[in-house]
Amino acid sequence: MSKSKPRYFRVKFGRKTVRPFKKPDIDNMIVNCKKRMAETETKEDQEQYYLWYRNYMILHLGRNLAFRIEDELQLKTDNFKNGGIYTREFKTGKEQTFELHPSLAKDIEEYINKFELVEGEYLFKSRKGVNKPITRQRAWQIIKQLANEVKINYVVGCHSLRKYFARTYYEQTGDLIGLSEMLNHSSERVTLIYICWEADDKEEKRKGFYLGG
Repeated sequence: MSKSKPRYFRVKFGRKTVRPFKKPDIDNMIVNCKKRMAETETKEDQEQYYLWYRNYMILHLGRNLAFRIEDELQLKTDNFKNGGIYTREFKTGKEQTFELHPSLAKDIEEYINKFELVEGEYLFKSRKGVNKPITRQRAWQIIKQLANEVKINYVVGCHSLRKYFARTYYEQTGDLIGLSEMLNHSSERVTLIYICWEADDKEEKRKGFYLGG
C-alpha cells in the first residue's frame, strides 16, 4: 500500500486585520462629508443633503459610541431618551445603557429634528422600502468610498470606527479595564490586540515617560 501524501497547511489565512482610523484620516473624512453637505444644501438638493448628513452621522456616532456597525445601523429615534441611550447588542444580546456626552446628545437631537424623524424611525434610513435601515454592506461601501477619497493606504472597514474609539479612549485615559468592559472583551489582552496596540506603541510611551530630575 502506497504512503499517503503529506498534508500542507497555510500558516496564515483569512482576511487582513482591519486597522483603527488614524485621527487625521477620520478628520478628513468628516470634513469631506460636511463639504458635500454644504454644497448640496446650497443647491437645495434635499435628497443628497440628507444622504451626506447621514454619512457624516454614521462616522460621527461610530467614533463616539463604539458600537458594532450592525448595532449602530439598528438605532432608532426611541433609543435616545433624556440625554442617554439604550440598546441591545445584536451579537451578544447584552444591554447597553449609558448617558451621552451633552454635545453628542445635542448632535443627535439636531439630526432627528432637522429631518423630522418620528418615534420608531431608523436614524440611517435606506432609500429602499419604508423605514428600513441601510445594510452593513452599504455602510461598508460608504466608509470605503470616503476612505479612498482621502487616500487611506491601510486596511479599513466598518470596524475601523469602533477601533478608533477604543484606541483613542485608551491613549487618552489609560483605562484598559474599563475599555475592555465597554467592548465586552474577555480580557484586557484581547482589547490590546483589537486596537492594534503593538511593541512600537509601548516603546514610544516608555520613551515619553519622565518623572523629572
